[in-house]
Amino acid sequence: MTDVPSWLTASGLIGALAFGLLSAFFPPLNAEVYALAAPVIFPEQWALHIALMTFGLVVGKITHFVAAAKGADAVSRRRAEKQLDDVERPRRSWGRVGATLARWSKAMIDVLDRPRLGPLVMFASSAIGFPPLAVVTVAAGVKRVSLVAFVVITTVGCLGRFLVTGLVVAYGIG
Repeated sequence: MTDVPSWLTASGLIGALAFGLLSAFFPPLNAEVYALAAPVIFPEQWALHIALMTFGLVVGKITHFVAAAKGADAVSRRRAEKQLDDVERPRRSWGRVGATLARWSKAMIDVLDRPRLGPLVMFASSAIGFPPLAVVTVAAGVKRVSLVAFVVITTVGCLGRFLVTGLVVAYGIG
């Protein structure tokens, strides 16, 4: 990268951080797509770009987590009202596969506050994407999971997933 000006490299690193942060708030900016593109665009520093993008993504998820934790009291107050509404409101049918995935997701989210299963669910969500990290982030905040545990587990899972994705692309392009 000796022929690339340092300001352009720096702006690429800032762009990676910004992309990760924005992808936490705007789902069409998909972090996986960035992980796929980084080795092609930045062949010598793709791992650093992916790490910074992951850092931005996790910072964005922290804001969701904190907002959910702060709103947990309001959620618990409304839970009784929602249960009444759920009884009266007809459920939308997603088919057998959708119902099965919804049941598995609910079961996984229900164990977030358990000391052994909770971290496994957070890791699975961040490392493989099921259940969706956006849902797990909010649920973990509502269930008052430790912020430190959430940040460490989510960072490790997301960073691992994105680095493996980038490694596959880097290996594929030579």
